[in-house]
Amino acid sequence: MRLRRKYMRIFPVAFFMTVGMLSCVSHRGGSPDNELETVAEDTLATDNPEPEPEAPYYSFMDSGEALAFMKESGHWEEYSRGILPQMAEDELVYAEKLLNNSHDGFVVVDKSRMKVIKFNRYGVEEVSFGMACAKNYGTKHKRRDSRTPEGFFSVKKIHNSTDWHYVDDDGVRSEKTGEFGPRFIRLNIPVTTQIGIHGTCAPWSIGGRRSHGCIRIKNEDIMKLVEMVDSGMPVIVTPGRRDMEVNREEGFDIPSISSVPGKPRLVLKSSPASDSRAMAMRESDEQKAVENIDSVKSECDTVCVAPEKEVCDTVMVSVEDSCISD
Repeated sequence: MRLRRKYMRIFPVAFFMTVGMLSCVSHRGGSPDNELETVAEDTLATDNPEPEPEAPYYSFMDSGEALAFMKESGHWEEYSRGILPQMAEDELVYAEKLLNNSHDGFVVVDKSRMKVIKFNRYGVEEVSFGMACAKNYGTKHKRRDSRTPEGFFSVKKIHNSTDWHYVDDDGVRSEKTGEFGPRFIRLNIPVTTQIGIHGTCAPWSIGGRRSHGCIRIKNEDIMKLVEMVDSGMPVIVTPGRRDMEVNREEGFDIPSISSVPGKPRLVLKSSPASDSRAMAMRESDEQKAVENIDSVKSECDTVCVAPEKEVCDTVMVSVEDSCISD
């Protein structure tokens, strides 16, 4: 009798559990395996959305195609008030890059006007600041040449430079901080990683050729500028007339653009004498390079010496970085 009561208590519980499970499966229209597959599919669809298609890149055979693109874009009114139509005439390569620019505008460092100018994506000026740049003319080629690089670059990173110290070419570190102002916009430049746009403790130097290579603007101006730029934004450094003359004498042709709407860029008159000097200098440099290679090769026949690590032309010690040139 006791045994019978035990099984009588267990049987109803097992029976109703079985019926409940069958009812659940029937209600959901599938097996537990199908249910798990559905949940897994939903989770994947939520966590890994389809990537957005890449924006097309527009190439132009000539300035006419670039101008037609601007006119047919639906934004010709904005483009016509900016510098891009003239840039398409003067320097199509730069204009093409800016017409494909995904950032909210671009920056021009104009060494002829001594201005740092922020333009919107249509090439219309938004704000400009007076600046100081390198004491020597021409584009930068090597460390310690005290020149500001020229060309088409981009913003690499924005730093808080409030507590940075200046260190000169001889390794002497300044006692006070603030020489670089409150912010440092590092530029992505092939020849160096140490050039940027920054504030200054010497606002009276703005407008002159005073630095070792960087671009200085006033502290209140750099605080405004950092709110308008981001990593990857294009930055064009365009040479002044004297810079162009030095570049030509050294055998280099750095493009220039105009930062004024409708105004053609600076163009140097052809000079056979300077062209001859530039060619002679290039040939001399090439010959010296060959001689140096031969000399090094001769030495390496017996001893292989690793090249010395290149040091920065000017260094600065900070919590974030170990060296920056001004």
